[in-house]
Amino acid sequence: MVLKEDTDNDFSKDRQGTGTYEWADINANACLGCPHGCLYCYARTNALRYKRISSRDEWLIERLNLKILDKKWPKSNKVIMFPTTHDITPTNLEHCIKVLRNMLIPGNKVLIVSKPHLSCIQRLCSELEAYKDQILFRFTIGSIDEGICSFWEPGAPSPAERYHALEYAFKQGFQTSVSMEPMLHDCHDAIVTFWFLKRYVTDTIWIGKMNKLRTRVDMSSPDNEFMVKDLENKQCDKEILRLVERLKDEPKVRWKDSIKAVIKQYPEVRA
Repeated sequence: MVLKEDTDNDFSKDRQGTGTYEWADINANACLGCPHGCLYCYARTNALRYKRISSRDEWLIERLNLKILDKKWPKSNKVIMFPTTHDITPTNLEHCIKVLRNMLIPGNKVLIVSKPHLSCIQRLCSELEAYKDQILFRFTIGSIDEGICSFWEPGAPSPAERYHALEYAFKQGFQTSVSMEPMLHDCHDAIVTFWFLKRYVTDTIWIGKMNKLRTRVDMSSPDNEFMVKDLENKQCDKEILRLVERLKDEPKVRWKDSIKAVIKQYPEVRA
């Protein structure tokens, strides 16, 4: 098995961590909670586990962390990922801009991750124009199918809006990338999504399975249970290996740890 080498830059260098630490060295957030209400959200699961919230619905209410506005960020050669447990939304945008400025002014490189609202990205591109060489946008787009996205990510912007945000940032001269983690459907859908998005990606497209479905999704709902079982079948090892075979020679593709784990089980596969 040979894994594709990452490009030689701070944002895309080969990191040995998993999850967010595949992408960056430091994680930062400006609030607790997110109105997007993604069914598979790991941050909501953790908040419930550690009793930061008392119910799944409470997660939909954003609570700003005012202390982070005063945080002094020293210059570092490490990449900061912002945010990791919430999103940048119209209601917290001003707060996020202040936090990002505090990070960028000393000269830090920041990976901005979002299921993007177009209006928020337009504002960020305007406000952070002077720091564009220090920024990489990574937009989460797990499918371009409106119906699939609306089920798994009911409060998030539509895939069409996210696509236009990606296009906008690209045309404004910012570095762009995409997270297709989690994939929201099957191998074919992931391939179609990759080809649709790659034209506006300057860096990489990361692809990963939907992880720990049965602990993160509310399995008390019959609809959720049906969709979870269906997705487990669609993202079985056989289908993941088919996806790897189809996209293994694409230089922009990067496999997240969930797919690397499948690949490692089959030494005959070249990724």
